[in-house]
Amino acid sequence: LEQQQIQPAAEAARSTLIRRVYLDVLGLPPTVDELDRFLADDAANACSDMVDRALASPHYGERWGRHWLDQARYADTHGYTIDGERSIWPFRDWVIKALNNDMPFDQFTIEQLAGDQLDSPAREQLIATGFHRNSLVNQEGGTDAEQFRVEAVVDRVNTTGAVWLGLTVGCAQCHTHKYDPLTHHEYYQLFAFFNQCKDVNSVAPQLTLGSPEQVSQLQQLDAVIADAKKNLEALDKRRTDGTLSAKERAVTATERTKAEDAYKVLQADRVHLLKDVPETMIMADIDKPRQTTVLIRGDFLRKGDVVEADTPRALPAMPAASGRRTRLDLARWLVDRRNPLTARVTVNRIWAQYFGTGLVATENDFGFQGTPPSHPELLDWLAAEFMEHGWSLKHLHRLILTSATYRQSSVHQPELANIDPLNRLLARQLRLRVDAEIVRDIGLAASGLLNEAIGGRSVYPPQPEGIYAFTQRSAAWPVSEGPDRYRRGMYTFFMRSAPYPMLTTFDTPRFNTTCTMRVRSNTPLQSLTMANDQTMLEMATVLGRRIQQQSDNDADRLRFAFRICFSREPLPQESQRLLDYIQRQRSALSNVALPDDASTTSEQPAVDVTEDRLWMLVGRTLMNLDEFIVRE
Repeated sequence: LEQQQIQPAAEAARSTLIRRVYLDVLGLPPTVDELDRFLADDAANACSDMVDRALASPHYGERWGRHWLDQARYADTHGYTIDGERSIWPFRDWVIKALNNDMPFDQFTIEQLAGDQLDSPAREQLIATGFHRNSLVNQEGGTDAEQFRVEAVVDRVNTTGAVWLGLTVGCAQCHTHKYDPLTHHEYYQLFAFFNQCKDVNSVAPQLTLGSPEQVSQLQQLDAVIADAKKNLEALDKRRTDGTLSAKERAVTATERTKAEDAYKVLQADRVHLLKDVPETMIMADIDKPRQTTVLIRGDFLRKGDVVEADTPRALPAMPAASGRRTRLDLARWLVDRRNPLTARVTVNRIWAQYFGTGLVATENDFGFQGTPPSHPELLDWLAAEFMEHGWSLKHLHRLILTSATYRQSSVHQPELANIDPLNRLLARQLRLRVDAEIVRDIGLAASGLLNEAIGGRSVYPPQPEGIYAFTQRSAAWPVSEGPDRYRRGMYTFFMRSAPYPMLTTFDTPRFNTTCTMRVRSNTPLQSLTMANDQTMLEMATVLGRRIQQQSDNDADRLRFAFRICFSREPLPQESQRLLDYIQRQRSALSNVALPDDASTTSEQPAVDVTEDRLWMLVGRTLMNLDEFIVRE
């Protein structure tokens, strides 16, 4: 900035700063009490204390856990056309807990990639390995299990390269990388680390998390189900091997139908049992290692040279091993101080979440085709600082959040339009629309509906009819009632083939592959969703009641509304415009005939229907302002 003779922007207003920090760190706006506490604190360390309070909140693990789950391609279904349900939400909860406890990132890495290979792994370390069980499973009839096993291994290699190394290693699956120093042969050396896993396009292996009695019951049921499946396969073989007469085939077909019905009943029994006995998909290796070969042109049927597990020569060498190298060796190599690439990639992604763009703009490509860092010394210093402070993510967050650069105003400076239009020099902050889940969370928080419970099974908030009309199977969507209806967006059941529509409207990916950085679009459908979606209208109604009940004075009501929605006082012109709007609507609504019974229910006292309708419209207006879903 000094070289360009540019002055950095002034520090943001305190009300802006606390809302910025809370949305970035927690994904929730500050409460009125939290806002007042910060505004009244005139101590020199008021800002750092406010940051510390945010980082200590259990909602920190949810907010930054969501970023990590994007990279883990977390979803509640298997993918492909059938897209059956899976149980892996305990992994999501493990991530939240690990981040809240500030688990060192090197340990965080090792437990997810190879927790099962640690000495006497604890249950939590096995749950952590769900990271690489988020790969897809194809449940179509007639699929080749080996083909899709290989597809899962490929996904794990590519995801590991993207998440920890910031490299497009997947380009070398079929041929030597055209830009980066990664050969076709070296790709399959990385492939070998993941080629020993037990899962073969299947849900198994799984970890049962219930009581010993529940585990035993489930194991017995699984044995019966396995026998039923073998019976079905035997019947299918008899029908297709050509040895049966026509008569033996209307008989075998009947037997097959009865066996299939019995199998479905057993599966239903298992689903019912799992409502009380959670399971989660985990990683485990086979006892006898598979031989790994190069797959010519990436074809699983065309095997080339035999390879052993190893890392690319262009990167720091992996220490010598006494035997066959394992996923645990790979995980430890990724976070070895002699391999600083992981630290650089990680701090760059965290920086990108706070400033819209990483110091390396191509956060998913640190190779030759990527953009060079805008501030290389800063990137290297942050990476070193990260490692030297025990790979503490909270230390890194605190460092950025309390910096003068982060605390700048985001007000556009016209003089920078030609000099630095993309703000690469960081002369100001950026206005960023919040992520899809946070759009919902802000509405829940402002209305007072938010259920702040941490973790647990995925939930089913209301969604429009017909979402599954174009999917292969008609999936159930048992709309959650009671407190579960108002859980945070990250707990919404995520079906890969038909995600919750509000989430996709605001750019949530389908998570068939890793997402290291979401895109931000700006479409009319987003405005229509905020104005008309069933859940947003419900929030606007309750928000209106909350505002109405705060005071008997309209101006005071609006002041309260701005503080819970935007963490600031309304400007005089804003207040006047809304007061004029209220007067017009009050006059119009007084002439509208309303049903006699609309003002009361058995669950709540009578309300003035006209005022209820009026303040719903005010709440809806505020929720549809750009500022409501933007981090300043």
